[in-house]
Amino acid sequence: MKRFANVLFFLFVLLLLLITSCSKTEVGAVKQPYPADVDEYEFLRFSGGQEIVSPDQVVRADNNWEILLSCLESKTRNELRDMNVDFTESQLMLLQAMRFVDCRDEFIQTTLPILSPEQKQKLIPYLRQLAQDIDPVLREDIHKLKIILTDQGYPGHVYSVLFSCVVDGLVWFPFRAQGLISEFSLSEERPLFDGVYWAYSPKRNFRGGSNIAIGKDTMVVLNWSDGPQEKIQKIFHWDNLYSMQEQLDQHGKIVDQDLLDRLLSYEVVDPQGRMIVPVIEMKSDDPVFLLCQSTAAKIVGFMNQNLDLEALQKDFNFPDKESAFVVAYHEWMWEFMEYVTERGLIDKPLAFEQPDQAGKKDIGKLLFVIKGSISNL
Repeated sequence: MKRFANVLFFLFVLLLLLITSCSKTEVGAVKQPYPADVDEYEFLRFSGGQEIVSPDQVVRADNNWEILLSCLESKTRNELRDMNVDFTESQLMLLQAMRFVDCRDEFIQTTLPILSPEQKQKLIPYLRQLAQDIDPVLREDIHKLKIILTDQGYPGHVYSVLFSCVVDGLVWFPFRAQGLISEFSLSEERPLFDGVYWAYSPKRNFRGGSNIAIGKDTMVVLNWSDGPQEKIQKIFHWDNLYSMQEQLDQHGKIVDQDLLDRLLSYEVVDPQGRMIVPVIEMKSDDPVFLLCQSTAAKIVGFMNQNLDLEALQKDFNFPDKESAFVVAYHEWMWEFMEYVTERGLIDKPLAFEQPDQAGKKDIGKLLFVIKGSISNL
């Protein structure tokens, strides 16, 4: 009887092991290096806003995302059919015109940069290290910028000026002159969308960008992030940004009474319509501009020496050096801004740190103005 009980116990343990093993195998079988659900991805763009067709709409139309994921490794049409991936020739034509796939002979290869969680996990520490490495190069400039803006009465604008005037601003002009990025324009090579578009999973906890209404002699610059977007868009949407830019170009102040009344509570203008945010002039006697310009030059020099585009292109399957640079630089600039705030070099705006608690004046601190022609850069 005891022997029979031991056999039963052995069989019970064996059954548990088999169940556990099958469970692990089943989980492993469904695990994919690239999540299938399009909603698990962050989609980003670097462009001048010229598009015939929205890239966001294209990736989500029909089963385009399934096709793109299926062709990360080159596939023939027959191989797609064997995988039960439906497609039409018109779908492939659109994806190729968007520069999302390359169709050569019978082979289809995804060229839209898509980073898997594993790839992103590899890329971010590399760029975080570069963010740390540039600290001694930029620390003094950041300290000076903080002092100057504080002395001018704008301590709450330091983050946005550093980011949108320098890190995501002036650097792009020398980068373009060096051929690292292309001009924003529709062309034979870029017939439907003028920039670089990419995706990755998982999404970042925090990212930011710059919306710039560019005029003849005035640029109205808005630093945004995802958290306070709803509050930002109530006042600083594109129509209002361009309206402000046009009025500043023509009159040197805001003259539209309805817009002025709305802007007053954000503390970006006085009752006479004059701007009470930083107004940076592209002149040799403007200390903020000179400092921003020299800081941008240091970032450009650092990137030229330390960002290995050939290795990035190879390791992450970027289709070309431009996309490798655009993706890597954007991730670097977000890592850099997180680094300088974590180290206490500057403060993150309340609108970004605690968007739910941000009031109108906190949203107003995300805005500043640059005076001068962009052709001078």
